[in-house]
Amino acid sequence: MTPREENPQIIVPAAEVNVALPGASPLEVEHLLLAVLESELASIDGVKNIYGTALQGMANVQVEFEVGEDKDDAMVRLYDHVLRNRQHLPPGAGEPDIQAVDVDDVPAFTVTLASQKFTDHQLRRMAERMLERLRSVKGIGIGYVTGGLPREIRIEVLPERLQVYGVSIDQLAAAVRNANIDRPLGSRVYASENRILRVDGQLHSAEQVGNIVVYSDGDRLIRVSDLAQISDGPPVERNQMTRFAFGPADSRSADGDEPEMAAVTLAIAKRTGVNAVTLTAELRQRLEQMDKGFLPSGVNMIITRDDGTKADRTVTQLVEHLFIAIGAVSLILLFFLGRRAALIVAITIPLVFSVVIGADWLAGPTLNRITLYALILGLGMLVDDAIVVIENIHRH
Repeated sequence: MTPREENPQIIVPAAEVNVALPGASPLEVEHLLLAVLESELASIDGVKNIYGTALQGMANVQVEFEVGEDKDDAMVRLYDHVLRNRQHLPPGAGEPDIQAVDVDDVPAFTVTLASQKFTDHQLRRMAERMLERLRSVKGIGIGYVTGGLPREIRIEVLPERLQVYGVSIDQLAAAVRNANIDRPLGSRVYASENRILRVDGQLHSAEQVGNIVVYSDGDRLIRVSDLAQISDGPPVERNQMTRFAFGPADSRSADGDEPEMAAVTLAIAKRTGVNAVTLTAELRQRLEQMDKGFLPSGVNMIITRDDGTKADRTVTQLVEHLFIAIGAVSLILLFFLGRRAALIVAITIPLVFSVVIGADWLAGPTLNRITLYALILGLGMLVDDAIVVIENIHRH
């Protein structure tokens, strides 16, 4: 019943604050923006450490609070302080972007898709589709896909077309930017109902981009497709590559001409307090259904990390060692001190452990590598104490 996980729940609130200063060099960012941010953030109650980095046109500050600080309260204080002192930032600075950093964001479950038949772009599209279906699993936290080339709608402008139609590159860029909008318009009462109005004009395909009107001379409409070539697919310029290979002991390593193949990894974190064992078991079941459902042949699905299975295996091993210790101590006491002494020890050890596990379940901590290590140490002390006490009772 007690939730099991690999790592302990350590509450260390932290956040990243990013502020843009377009056109500024790292030295200018350091003196004009970063120094101001660090001095303002250092005055927040509960802040332990601040790490600042000056980049080209950007200041990045990592804020770490004291261990045990309430996470929600710390984030509220940070947001309130940054926004209240925004006027102290230099002119031209952008809106502060604050993102919380959580220990629970570390993936508890990862699965890799690898194939010699499909490209990493195609594998990434499959992984993104799988992630959307896995978001309905209860207890799942953040999820993301690493590796592979993302989808990109590319507009390659033809300069001669711009010159023929008399359209500038700024007009084309402004038309695309203004067409890709998604914003609320407020609410309105209609038919005795309060309805939320929203403009949903986001672009989702190359065809939609090509149909954007850039200019009209009264007789005809000049569209993006008249001025540029539009493609929908992976980026032309590659800046990363992810590969996967089976080891020599795996029978699948002999398949294909090359040992390495294109790969992407789907990483999933869990929410705070969720039992990692039941969560990863549900994820495994969903993945099996997807493997049989829509994943094409030629795609290898490999679970590369499963903290739930590891935590369950560790707890099971502890329970096995517990019963071995009880049996060994009981046999020794039965042989030297008699049946009564052995029975007392055989009852005392599991009774004490049941009380400890019950208190752990009521208080909220999970069974993880730290608590299990403490229980293992406690097991040795408990066995020694039981032997000493029974021996003294038998002697006196």
